[in-house]
Amino acid sequence: MEFGVFYLPSIGNKQEISQGMAGRRTDLYQRMLWNLAEQAQYLDAHGYYGIAFTEHHFHIEGEEVSTNPILLDMFIGMQTKNIRVGQLGLVLPSQNPIRVAEDVAILDQATKGRAFAGFARGYQPRWVNTLGQHYDTLRDNTTDPERYEALKKELYEEHFEIIIKAWTQPTFSHHGKHWQIPPPNTFWAAHEVTRQYGQGVDDRGMLTEIGTVPETYQKPHPPLFQPFSFSESSVKWAARHNVVPVTIVCDPEICLGQFRACQAGAAEIGKTLPLGKGIGLAREVVVADTDEEAMAIGRESGCFIWTKFFEPFGFNSALIKPGEDYKTIPNTFESMCERGLTLCGSPDTVARQIERILKQLPAEYFWLYVYNELVPHKAMMRSFELLTRKVLPHVSDKIA
Repeated sequence: MEFGVFYLPSIGNKQEISQGMAGRRTDLYQRMLWNLAEQAQYLDAHGYYGIAFTEHHFHIEGEEVSTNPILLDMFIGMQTKNIRVGQLGLVLPSQNPIRVAEDVAILDQATKGRAFAGFARGYQPRWVNTLGQHYDTLRDNTTDPERYEALKKELYEEHFEIIIKAWTQPTFSHHGKHWQIPPPNTFWAAHEVTRQYGQGVDDRGMLTEIGTVPETYQKPHPPLFQPFSFSESSVKWAARHNVVPVTIVCDPEICLGQFRACQAGAAEIGKTLPLGKGIGLAREVVVADTDEEAMAIGRESGCFIWTKFFEPFGFNSALIKPGEDYKTIPNTFESMCERGLTLCGSPDTVARQIERILKQLPAEYFWLYVYNELVPHKAMMRSFELLTRKVLPHVSDKIA
């Protein structure tokens, strides 16, 4: 089993965020960067699989300041030697897929094959609609919400197809609903040079294909992840496309359905997966020397963001049990802990919690998601130390 750390990079503590506009403060951002570097170096030295960052824009509030996770990956990659760096994930509907393919390839080359890529559909219209407004119907998520969601899925899948072509073919073309690559009737003045040293032009000098550079260091491409999968159909799609779905669904019965959906999706392309292979779990994890200390830290960190910022977007659906309506779930720290989203306590407590989860749901990947800075740096380092020394060795032979 592989353990990675998924950062939702907050740049202030509760008090600093409560003062307003924390996301714009250089002092807080600089503190975050160098605290991240020290944490990453510890994780790098102790066998963790990877470090991941989310993608969000315009977070002036300070809760997830991660506008370009690939650049954060590059920063961390330059501070480390072994650990993988990637995204959970890039929001494909509002991205230029060719730029994504190019940027991840550069990251993969710069880190000599330590990159991974994660792709998501996006849920925050404040920035998805702003950055994706050139796709006309992404400008409005209220008039026809079903069409809005269908368009995001459409764009996600077409952009994914383009990225895979860019990574796996020296040159390629694409003729889809939203993209024509290369655009029709594009004359290339340097066609003789391209004909001599490259490819992708016809005898009239018109472009027929393009190729992205550099190629990825890993072949055929870096490992792929898809956060966060709620529906079994999304899990199946990921498995059919050799993408690892990552779930934050907590109820074992519902989550087991996702694990089986992963097996079913893989079977559709002729792959036989043992239960849990090719799928990942994500849980918030806070470890301290005592249960009381860990609970105090958790109440002021993840709970502060989850109950104020995630719940309005429907994320309490991760906490539902069969037959429940997520809107009826208490929006409290106690609910997050009782339902298994937040694993919080002493090493013994958290070890038992993780062992119980993995006994029912033997995932290949376990992502420990953390709200750095909301958890003070000293407490974050102590949490990683306790995880490394006293918790994770019980369930993984990768953690040194």
